[in-house]
Amino acid sequence: MIAAFSSKRRIFLALVVAFSGCGRGAPAPKSTSAAAGPITVSAAASTKEVVEQLCKDFSDSTDVKVQVNSGGSNTLASQIVAGAPADLFLSANKKWAEEVAKANLAEKTVRLLTNDLVIVVKKGNAVAVHQPSDLMTDKVKKVALAGEKVPAGIYADQSLTKLELLKPLTEANKIVRGEDVRTALSYVERGEAEAGIVYSTDVQVDADLEQACAFDPKLHDEIVYELVLLKHAGGNADAVKLFEALQASAADADYQKFGFSRAADAANASK
Repeated sequence: MIAAFSSKRRIFLALVVAFSGCGRGAPAPKSTSAAAGPITVSAAASTKEVVEQLCKDFSDSTDVKVQVNSGGSNTLASQIVAGAPADLFLSANKKWAEEVAKANLAEKTVRLLTNDLVIVVKKGNAVAVHQPSDLMTDKVKKVALAGEKVPAGIYADQSLTKLELLKPLTEANKIVRGEDVRTALSYVERGEAEAGIVYSTDVQVDADLEQACAFDPKLHDEIVYELVLLKHAGGNADAVKLFEALQASAADADYQKFGFSRAADAANASK
């Protein structure tokens, strides 16, 4: 009986060895990420369109699924620190990229893009805003800004403060806040605010809007978008490839199409 059991065991082991060799020589799959789930990119609201385009191009060429989660950089950073799934994080300022790094969640960070801060109005500029001080005129009832912790809101507050406009605009009850820069833009789109302070790239989203004027960059911190490869994604070859693809010169045409410029040292700066 023992001999019969041993014979059966030898046959079973032989079959295991035979089947384990069947896959040898078979072509490797194009990517392992599809089985593991999509790569998630948490991107500042102002970059939504260009990041979605670049991620689509990446997916089309690699068969790797990528999903884009856009929102205010402060909200996205808080979600990541709290444990929300994300492989890459594109922040609209240095501060929120650093918050993720302080939580020991960043594998690598690079300076990627820059932008301009502008005042947006409805096409035709019926409210005659040609400089920031015009926001105080009677024609402008409301001015839409992003939230106080959102990069666009931070830049706006800095600029208005230096121009000595933030306090009088606040006291006149003219300022309305959106959860991110696109929400602020939507207030102007819907006529709930006569003017808004957003990025120059945001103006392209709606043909019914136009840029009234731009702020002097000296009035606010440098506008720089930092791209973060999150630590848990460091061993994911596909996530690393996407991190590199977003920095590649091949992406420049799309960045320019959507109005972004490369940060001055984007090609070399990393940490």
